[in-house]
Amino acid sequence: MSGKGVFQQLVESQQSANRQQFRQQRIVDIKRIQEIRKRPLVVYVTSLNVPPRVTNYISHEDIVPFGEVLESVEGDAVDVLLESPGGLSEVAQELSALLRHRFKRVGFIIPHAAMSAATMLVMSGDEILMDHRSSLGPIDPQFVGNDGRPQPAQAILSGIKTIKKLVDEEDGGHLHPVYIPILRNIDPGKYQMALHATELSKRIVRDWLVEHKLAKWTTHKKSGRPVTVEERESLAEKVADELCTHGKWLSHTRPIKIHDLERMELEITDYGKHQELQQAIWSLWVRCHHLLSSTNTYKMYESECVDFHKLAVPVALQAGGLPLPVPPGQRGGLQVQHGHAVVEVQCVNCKSAYKVQANFGAPQPMEPGAEPFPKDSMLTCKKCGAILDLTGLKMQLEAQVRQPLVLEANT
Repeated sequence: MSGKGVFQQLVESQQSANRQQFRQQRIVDIKRIQEIRKRPLVVYVTSLNVPPRVTNYISHEDIVPFGEVLESVEGDAVDVLLESPGGLSEVAQELSALLRHRFKRVGFIIPHAAMSAATMLVMSGDEILMDHRSSLGPIDPQFVGNDGRPQPAQAILSGIKTIKKLVDEEDGGHLHPVYIPILRNIDPGKYQMALHATELSKRIVRDWLVEHKLAKWTTHKKSGRPVTVEERESLAEKVADELCTHGKWLSHTRPIKIHDLERMELEITDYGKHQELQQAIWSLWVRCHHLLSSTNTYKMYESECVDFHKLAVPVALQAGGLPLPVPPGQRGGLQVQHGHAVVEVQCVNCKSAYKVQANFGAPQPMEPGAEPFPKDSMLTCKKCGAILDLTGLKMQLEAQVRQPLVLEANT
């Protein structure tokens, strides 16, 4: 292949094109894929590289926008272009239920990576489409611990198993003091939750495979002999066990390629054998990746008709929340007549920091070193060119102060 690739074209056009133009380019690719596949396409893509505390994984925040995107398309079959590092297995169940409520046939297109709970979700499809660049991953289900944070079940179980082995084989049955701080963080309740999450994941994958992916497996290719229910269930059990056994893959992020899945006797559609489809999928994926890497968007839900994006608000919050306007008027966020807030905004890509001044009530004198809040809420990083969408920050400030920002020229 010669000439400029899609990504190079996007980088070169970034300064002259706006978000709507990029969206129109993605729609063109969506339509191309739909025309080839003869069914609608929805996109659920998340960034794999995000700041701390950003929920780029499959979580409860996905249910409403994902459901809305599904409602925007028609027919009894759908394709889902999926990119995700994984997440909560119970939410993967919810997303599958949304799909099955609407569609009889579901295909998952994996242009790059769908790991852990995303691999679980893929196993609920009737068809899995990959090429040589595509990867699934070992299923290490996460559950929400008592502290409200996601906990990796397999990592917890593997860690306890390793400590037990060392105690039994090397320490003469005595617990070395170095393990005590580790075990203090793993109470019996968390251990049981990890066990249950792992077993539940295996059961879900097995049941989904039997009900959907393997339902079309009716005849043995070599012998022509009919496939029995027991054989279908046995294969589903084998695949679920392989995918959910953390020790087999040794790494949570180890890529599972087409040949690995075919070795498990799963039938995979290699879209690399269809050049036009491969080009359209790759073009769409690169355009999605470009948006995620050049802006503070960390999740995309799109179809031909609608698009929803989740944005990481790139703001360094002060203790106690957002900085209060100066002067504050009546503290508590009420009846602020005139004032401003200076907020430190950090680029999600290169970490460059900017001071942005938001005015309330009337234009205010600019603080030293600050720049005005952009009229369109889009701040361009001067160092790397990333576009930071400050819409979420604007809404936070207005909600706290209970007044709209003044976006006229600053004095």
